[in-house]
Order: sequence, then C-alpha cells, then structure tokens
Amino acid sequence: MGAQIRGRPVVVTGGGNGIGAALALEATRRGAGHVTVSDVDLEDARAVAERIAAQGGDAAARRCDVTDAAGMEELAQAVVAEHGVPGLVCANAGVVSAVAPLLDTASSDAEWVVRVNVLGTINTLGSFGRLMAAGQDQGWLMATGSEHSVGVPHANSGAYTASKHAVLGMCDVLRAELPGHVGISVVCPGLTASRLWNAASRRPEVFGGSSEGDPGAGAFMEQMGMSAETVAQRAFDGVTVGHFLIPTHYNARAYAQQRADDMAEAYDRLSEIDTTDYDFSRAVAAFLATASDDRDAD
Repeated sequence: MGAQIRGRPVVVTGGGNGIGAALALEATRRGAGHVTVSDVDLEDARAVAERIAAQGGDAAARRCDVTDAAGMEELAQAVVAEHGVPGLVCANAGVVSAVAPLLDTASSDAEWVVRVNVLGTINTLGSFGRLMAAGQDQGWLMATGSEHSVGVPHANSGAYTASKHAVLGMCDVLRAELPGHVGISVVCPGLTASRLWNAASRRPEVFGGSSEGDPGAGAFMEQMGMSAETVAQRAFDGVTVGHFLIPTHYNARAYAQQRADDMAEAYDRLSEIDTTDYDFSRAVAAFLATASDDRDAD
C-alpha cells in the first residue's frame, strides 16, 4: 500500500518555500485533486498556490502555525469539510537555529526548534491522522525528517539533530498504531537548496525574535545542495510505493552506519556480562499469565 495522490486532496505544511513548495508542486504534477499550501507566511503560500494554478492545478493558500494545536485542528477540519479526507498530508514545516555548540545554544533557541519541529509535527500528524483513522478512505502521512534523523552529520546543530531524531522516533511508533488504511513515511533529506538557513527571520518574539541568517550559509546551500525539486520527486516516489524511511541523499548512509556500528559494539560488550531477556512484549505476556494463575489459585 502506498499514498494515493491522483484526484485526492494533498496538504503541505511549510509549503511556502524550499522543500515544502517543491512538495506542493510535485503533488500537482502527480495529479492531486487539490493542494492546500499551508505556511506561517501567507504571502509565500499564496505565491506557491498561484504557481500551481498557473500549471493548471487547483490549490489554496492557508496561514497556519504548526505550533498552534487548535489552529492545526481548525485547518484539518476545514480541509476535510471542503475537499474531503486527504490522500496525503506532508508534515513538512521545520526550522533550524543558528549554528552553535550545544553548550552555547540559548534555551529559547532550543525551545523554538523543538516546538516547531517536534510539537508542530505531532500537531499536524494528530489533527489529520485522527480524521484519516476515523474514515474508510486510504490515507497517508509523511513527515519531513532529515539526515540528522539517522545519525550525526556534523556538530554545532544539537537542538536540530535532537528534534529530527524525535521526528523519526514518533513516526516509527505511529506506524505501529495506525489502522491498516492509513500509512506513514519519513523523508530524510540531506543538504538541500532552500531557505532553511534564514528560518530565524520569522522567529516569534517569545523565542528571541527575528534575526537574519548568515548569507554565506545561504550561498553555500544554494550552490552545494540538492535541488528541492529532486528531494520532492524522491519523496513522492517513496510514498507512492509505501516506503516508511525515504532517504534522498546516499551519502547519509555513512551517518546511519556509524550509529549502527556504535550500537552493535555497545550490545556486544553487554552480551559478555548479561543476556537476560527483558523483551517488553514477552515480559507483559508472562506477567499477565502469572497474574491470571494467581487469580485462578484464589
């Protein structure tokens, strides 16, 4: 089972630029019946919706802050009321704070990153996922993780790396909880040409206010990053066939392999002193069986 896009509504958060804009446009190219382009910047979202309309697609721009749980719920209800249950929802909105060692990262910066990347993803998946689960139509959820979800590409982005680890973890849990007619994927891009470098220009006052990113970082991402269009194509290729984990940059395999090697080495060391089986599922079954025997004995 994979995502059914043709003729179905598609929703993209953080759709006003970068990977989000590319996902919205790719949905149109793949025959989406309607695309909701959601972004905290309504003008950016409108510009993408206009590009979709110019290509003969049907789209609408909606302002929504993914950290606002009530606002996300309202968005989900409105989309379903107007267009039906989406075939695909892309929980794509994300931010990164200024590059800095973790010990020097301001608490407000870390909180902003976690609220958008983690809680915002939970709000998006929850609001739309509950409506999908309650219906009968096949639906698909996709979260934008990162190569930072599978390992540590580089230092000085501790809060961002933690947030993207969390995105992969929550989606891995959710795929075990969703009903059979709803699926989920995590796309894990690497270096991409986008405006992520300047995310802090729209940071709310409560988290320190706006600040301009490093133009040098922007030039680097633009010149050296994979195009957002290619990332979107690979993401859609993956969701349409039902892949859970969708990497887009092969080089990130090295980061995942390093994590796997570290884990294997750690457990090999442990095996020398203790291999007692504490598997959670088997422990629960054994505990319940023992409790049942005790009740029968009484």
